[in-house]
Parts: sequence; structure tokens; C-alpha cells
Amino acid sequence: MRGLVKAVACAGVAVAAGGITPLAEATTYSADGFWSNGPSVGQPAGSCSITIPDDRPLAVPQTFVVGSDVPDGTEIFSWGYGEAFSDIVMSCVSSGIGGANGDIDIYATSNVYVSGDSRGYILLSDSGFALKLWGRFNTDPGTNYSVCGGVSTNCQYYTTSYANPSFVNDPAANTEIDLTQTGASSASMSQTMRKYWISAPPGLNQLLPTYTGSFSFRMALIKVGTPQYNGPLHTSSTASFYARATVKGTYNVYGLLDGSGITIAPPACQLRTTDYTIPMGRWAADAIAYIGTPAYGPQVPVNLSLECSGAVDHVRFRFEDTGTSLSGNNNISLYDTAGGNKIDGLEIELLYNGTKVNVDNTTVTDTGSHGSFVSVSAAFDSVSTAAFQARYVQSAPVTQTGTNYTGPVTGKVNMYVTYD
Repeated sequence: MRGLVKAVACAGVAVAAGGITPLAEATTYSADGFWSNGPSVGQPAGSCSITIPDDRPLAVPQTFVVGSDVPDGTEIFSWGYGEAFSDIVMSCVSSGIGGANGDIDIYATSNVYVSGDSRGYILLSDSGFALKLWGRFNTDPGTNYSVCGGVSTNCQYYTTSYANPSFVNDPAANTEIDLTQTGASSASMSQTMRKYWISAPPGLNQLLPTYTGSFSFRMALIKVGTPQYNGPLHTSSTASFYARATVKGTYNVYGLLDGSGITIAPPACQLRTTDYTIPMGRWAADAIAYIGTPAYGPQVPVNLSLECSGAVDHVRFRFEDTGTSLSGNNNISLYDTAGGNKIDGLEIELLYNGTKVNVDNTTVTDTGSHGSFVSVSAAFDSVSTAAFQARYVQSAPVTQTGTNYTGPVTGKVNMYVTYD
């Protein structure tokens, strides 16, 4: 007789991932300035504005699959310049009306402040992950030193500086600053615009500039320890990264890193193929009347193909016989293929590494680790195999309703896959 064992998977588990890009939002603080004394008193000097982004990159829903096998220091995701945050832009426009050594009631300053730990990270709610942040000065300092005959604050209309922790004045355009530098728990960047000399005194020798300066930022999510998988990531404080605008008033914009859209998921595995048909081959007819200790057929490979989204330490299988008259030996029961009538005396035994696997919908077989780290996406792009075996086992004459039986037989099991 020939037999056929069908295995149908009842459960596969996948981890979903996705990302969307939000519309950038921003707040602009602006004011008009006037000469407050001197011959141009009361006359307009110009206007200044500061635009602070409100993009909130951590609020964007994204899922990354990261196992504990991923090396610490691995960059899980990065946002380039202009991707995490829009630029902080400061601009002044002169009225063209100068002042003569007069005071002016406007200037503009924008600052950003970062708080982290001494390892050089902004901490997150899952201790296995943290953020690194960099800033870039996009604009050269603005000066008119020829009027002053040398370096002088009187001839500086756009100045920049940073501290991380050392204080540096007027870095060149495109200078990148590590705002989460190892050994420094805080950092800052600053840009200021103010009136300047356009000629030597006396006369209307001062002017508010027409000039624009800006900061840009990039950021990275880093694995720094063992993942805790304790919920969406978020920072511990709205002051982890915030901005300040000063233009006829001071305005603090906290929570640039607020949000809890990013989820870290553990790797998962699922059956690459859910339905299997395992031809068991022929069981010798001269064994039909065999009585005594069980007789076993040769082992037939049952290779269950898995696809994983990373390294999973324990992939476990559980099997359930779907027959109408279950085996008392925790094997797969067999039936004739014509009418589905129970075949007695012959069953299929399932094994793993040569050890019997009980088909009782209770016994769980740990097949060990499967998959490996390929990427942090939720794609099941790491393939593995759980190698089981099946064989005939006869413990009594092979009969159907009490009559010797020869002919095709079939059995069917459901299999369930779990992992941790």
C-alpha cells in the first residue's frame, strides 16, 4: 500500500512595518524694527524673522525589526539633512534707512539646545536604543571689516557659535557639529543678526542687514544595548532637543523630539510554504499480519521551510492530527483515500532528530535558532529549514472495519509555529 501525509499550516506570524512622511510644519516669529534714537529716531530700520520647524520625526509611524544579535553601534535608521527637521532659518531685511550711532530696538537670535548622556546619545524609553544628532551651519558669518579697519563687532552683522562642550565662534559655512559628542552631556548652536557699520562715523553709518542664515540637522537611531521591546520609543524629556527664538521677545519651542511613532519589534519567523504533501511510499503487504513488537518503515524527510525577519532563538512546532479517530499512540492516524474510513494497525510516526514527536496538539518541539540578521525591515528575507522525519509504524494487522486492507492511505495534520 502507498501512503500520503498532508501537513497544513494553521498559523504563521509576521511583523508589519511601514513608514510615512508627514507634512512639515513650522512657526515663524517676526517683528519690525525702528531706530530708537539719533537722527533717524522712529524711522523703520527693517524687519527680522525666525522660523522654527515642528516636524516631529519621532511621531512618524515606523517599525524596525531588531534582534539582540545585531551589534551595538549599528545604525538602525538615519534621517539626512532636511529629512528629520526642516531648517531653522533666520532672516532680516533692511529698510535701507540708516542710523548715526543710534540704537535700534531689534536684533534676532536663534539657538538650539541638546541634552544627552556622557556616552554621546539622546536616551530613549527602550534602553537598547538611542539617538545621535548633528547640526550644520549653512551660512558664512556676515562681516564688513573694511569699514572698521580690522576685526570688530561693529562690523559683524551675522555671527554664529556652538558649544559641544568647547565654545567656538563663527564656524565656516557647511561646518558640521556633533551635538551628542562622547563625554559631553549637552550642546548648543547659535546664530545672531544685528545692525552693523556701513561707513565710519559720523553720518548715517549703521544699517540693519539684508541677510539670511540657517541651521540644518541630521539624526540617526542607534542600537546601544539589549532591546527591551517595551513599547514605542520616546525621549524622557521635551527638553532633549529644543529651540529658542529671540526677536522682540523670547520664545522657547520644546519637544522637537516628541512623539512615539517608532516601534522596535523582535524578529519573527513564519512558514515559507503553508501546505505540504509528503509521499510516504509503499508499506510492504507481507507486513499486514505482523504481530509482536512494532515494525517501522524508513524515515522520510519532512523539511519545513521557514522565512524569518532576523535571528530567532527558539522556533517551536506543535502538531495536531485532524483525523476523526485519533491515535492512542500520539501518531498520525490513517484513512483510506476513497471513503475516509479509519485504517487500524498502521500509523505515521513523526520524529525530530530521531526522537519521537507526539502529535497531540500539546507537545511543543523546539527546533532551535533560525534566521539571521539581514536588514531592519520587516521583510522575511532570511530562509531556514526545520528538518523533521516521518515513518510508518505498524503495531497490529492492517485492517479496515475488521477486514485486512491493502490500498492507498492518507493522513493529515495541522502544524502551529511559535517563537521567542
